[in-house]
Amino acid sequence: MPELDDVTKQLMDDIEERTRKCWNCNFCISVCPVFKNTYGFYSHGGSGLTQSLYYAVRWGLLDGPEREELMNNVFRCTTCNACVNRCKDLSAGIPLMEIIERGRKLLVEKSIGPMPDQRKVLESIYMYGNPYTQPQEKRLEWLKELKVKMLPTEKAEVVFFVGCSTSYEPALQNLARSLVRLFKFFEVDFGILEEEKCSAETVIRLGDEVLFEELSVKNVELFKETGAKTIVTTSPHDFNTFTHDYKSLKDNFEIKHYTEFFADKLDKKKPEFKTGIDANVTYHDPCYLSKHHGIIDAPRKLLKAIPKLNLVEMKLNRRDNLCCGGGGGRMFTEIEEEARLSDMRVGQALEVDAKIIATACPWCHIMLSNAVRDLKVDGKIQVMDIAEIMAQAL
Repeated sequence: MPELDDVTKQLMDDIEERTRKCWNCNFCISVCPVFKNTYGFYSHGGSGLTQSLYYAVRWGLLDGPEREELMNNVFRCTTCNACVNRCKDLSAGIPLMEIIERGRKLLVEKSIGPMPDQRKVLESIYMYGNPYTQPQEKRLEWLKELKVKMLPTEKAEVVFFVGCSTSYEPALQNLARSLVRLFKFFEVDFGILEEEKCSAETVIRLGDEVLFEELSVKNVELFKETGAKTIVTTSPHDFNTFTHDYKSLKDNFEIKHYTEFFADKLDKKKPEFKTGIDANVTYHDPCYLSKHHGIIDAPRKLLKAIPKLNLVEMKLNRRDNLCCGGGGGRMFTEIEEEARLSDMRVGQALEVDAKIIATACPWCHIMLSNAVRDLKVDGKIQVMDIAEIMAQAL
């Protein structure tokens, strides 16, 4: 085996330690959405990816023609966390996701990954502070006529972190406006960051540790300048990054996804939802709420508060939900698949006669909306965020 640098040695030591604990039960592989539904053995599943990284280093394959296939496999992972949960529940409890993400960092350091489209996204975040190559001054255009406090010039108890996709994607801007309406409805003293930048979630998931450190330090300083006590996010991915990857942020702030935040305030305001939604609604659990953080009941509590709404469950739900396929940086690149996860998910929603797929994640919204369009079932079913449904019910 070639002489190892510190980063590679750390990865190898980690894999060797956890491989000794592995029962070789293959439970992790059985729940991997990519392995199970799109590529078969080509994707290897959780334990297969870690072993691929191990042998690539041990046999010196990082400098050979095999490295492109390794890169494709490692960056196809949706980082949904299903393998980690299954291993924890039924086997040795190996944190496979940590190894996969550490492997991504190694491949980035060796200039092997990520995929070409994902590299462009990293460049855009570095240049513009967002993955859409959009100038900063366009970030607040979604506000239109809405009046909100601008932080840190003004002061508020709660920072509403809007997020890049919700700010720049036209199809998601109604979600941002719906959330503003809900903050006001629940009488929350809130504001948004006048100079909001990317949370760097995509950056750290794609393995660029240097850029993540640069952006996260700036964001922490900006949050502290606001004097706020709480950060509420639109995206589960931003919520996860702030709680998991920003090591010191939760020491200074309470960090909430909006579904938890509003569910805690619902009892006092529930009677004011009068309009109702007379339809079968199924809820698609975002992986970064359900699988990563166990946030399962709060979104359903919000939906059940709406009169006439009939909540129906798909066959894969709660922590056993089917991933939409957009996590882990896949949102920003085209992945060749025999069957798209988002298409399968829409099919499962149609099976329970749902007219609305509700979700609580901007990326799930985009992935599932694209699937509805591609499957040409626009007239049968639509995708809405819980915040949009609640705002409409007011």
